[in-house]
Amino acid sequence: MQDSSAADLDDIAARIVDAMAREETTSPPAAAFLLRHYTATGRDDLREPLGLALAYALALADDEAGAYGRAGWLTLFADAAAVADDDRVVAAARGLTTALRGEWPSADALRDGVASVDACLHASAIADAAGIVPPAIEELERIVGAAYRPGGGLYDAAAGRQASLVDHARAASALLTAFEITGRLPYSMLAEELMQTSRHLPARGDDVAAQCAAARALCRLAALHGDAGYRAAATIASGADYRADAARILAAQAPRARSGSADDAALYGVAQHDLLSLR
Repeated sequence: MQDSSAADLDDIAARIVDAMAREETTSPPAAAFLLRHYTATGRDDLREPLGLALAYALALADDEAGAYGRAGWLTLFADAAAVADDDRVVAAARGLTTALRGEWPSADALRDGVASVDACLHASAIADAAGIVPPAIEELERIVGAAYRPGGGLYDAAAGRQASLVDHARAASALLTAFEITGRLPYSMLAEELMQTSRHLPARGDDVAAQCAAARALCRLAALHGDAGYRAAATIASGADYRADAARILAAQAPRARSGSADDAALYGVAQHDLLSLR
């Protein structure tokens, strides 16, 4: 980890810990960053704040009304289950998976639907894989199949226009998760196509969440391109350098992450960890 990156990430951790101390609450991005930074660095001084963040998360997830928010908590609990010796985390993940599955087919498909499918697939190892993976794949194929336009990416029928950058990034992420679980190459190749399309979409430079979602999807594609077996099996974009693309995005977002909200900083920090893990 380069010194400047390490300093930025440590500063983000300090901001989040301070915000938690003042507000006695947390959010999925903040808790996700603390978890990621703790597992990457092993810092003992983050153990207690992380435990507190997970305790808040368990309480807050019960009151979360929206599918998108519940998907964020579910992703956190799925990741936390690997390091937290707490049966409540697994139980919460299973409860959220059941609740999200019960809302399919999703009304807001490109936002709530894609996020909930991605989260449920991500959590499937601890939340009844046999029961959740087939319906999640079916819902993902329903959403993408309805929105996909060959050569044109995704179309947002509700808005009457091409889907946004963040819609493409979220769908690419879900497709990559589906590939990781099923090994079906069409999912990862479509994810790559969607991220190629997203290069040509207008994007607000100050939308840290959208840009960081795009950077994270690009990091996942970069990891696949680094695998010789994958390169031999899949059809991939010629000359693509997704790691460099992600690095450029995050370099542009760094000043906004430093001066923006704690959640923006956390989203940037998790994406930066994804980038650093490629080295």
